[in-house]
Amino acid sequence: MQNQANEHGKKPNKFAAVLKKIFVHNIGWKLLSLFAAAVIWALSVGLTGLM
Repeated sequence: MQNQANEHGKKPNKFAAVLKKIFVHNIGWKLLSLFAAAVIWALSVGLTGLM
């Protein structure tokens, strides 16, 4: 498919490639990090409420 785009004189879109790399690859690790951040936030909020 990329060869077809090159034949028509279109360059691959680097911006789209960067977005795809950010949002598609390693989605499991990103979800795990969001969950861990939420747990840490909940613990810190709970601990500050006790003091």
